[in-house]
Amino acid sequence: MNDAPARQAGFSLVELMISMTISLFLILGVTQMYIDGKTRALYFNGQAQNQDNARYAQMVLEGRLAKAGYRRLPSTRMSAAFPTQTANGCSFTSGQALVRVDASTLCLRYQPRDNVDVDCTGASLSGVAGVSTPYGVFSPSNNVVEKITLSGGNLTCNGTVLVENVVAVQFDYGVDTSSDEFKRKIAQYSASPGSGQTVRGVRYALLLTSSHSNLTDGIAATACQNWKTLTGVTSCSDTDGSLRRIVSGTSMLRNLMP
Repeated sequence: MNDAPARQAGFSLVELMISMTISLFLILGVTQMYIDGKTRALYFNGQAQNQDNARYAQMVLEGRLAKAGYRRLPSTRMSAAFPTQTANGCSFTSGQALVRVDASTLCLRYQPRDNVDVDCTGASLSGVAGVSTPYGVFSPSNNVVEKITLSGGNLTCNGTVLVENVVAVQFDYGVDTSSDEFKRKIAQYSASPGSGQTVRGVRYALLLTSSHSNLTDGIAATACQNWKTLTGVTSCSDTDGSLRRIVSGTSMLRNLMP
């Protein structure tokens, strides 16, 4: 009978090294899956952000442009309702409801609809004199002036941010060539209308960008090149990995049309 104690078996150094190597590959694989998943999530979030921003930008611009030239008494001539005026860094000639300031800035003016109306900053217009009387005579000195411009990567109105993450903006103005305010017909579109021309429509384009960069992961991007083709202006590079989107539209100034 053999009374010698049994020897305990364990991992050899070679087996331990093989186990560690396999574990290392597994850890690397899981880590790469996490990184890929995070990148894809950021990519789709960036796409969704641009899509939501595009829809919101159109809604906001259409809403503000639709106010241009609104008169509380429709029978009032435009020249009487909107006389020559300089306010908020905007200069209007008689009868003008919307003017170009520079390549990325426009100004518009209108009369408040009623006492529940608000301006582009969200401020109530209920305190404006004469606004509580429907279809009454309204003093042009109480007209609301709004300045829409690109500032610090945001589209702003009177200093309040309307749309974030905007790389560039382009406005083209539909103008008529007649001095008669009753001949309401767009003759041409121009990026720089004359100082006395009446704007009756606006074509706009915005170049939006995602909050994060390095999201394309080698996918070819062409938004910046398309923007250059559309506007002739280079405002960005397609090589930084940011997701960009172009949104455009046309708004007829219905208060100035038949």
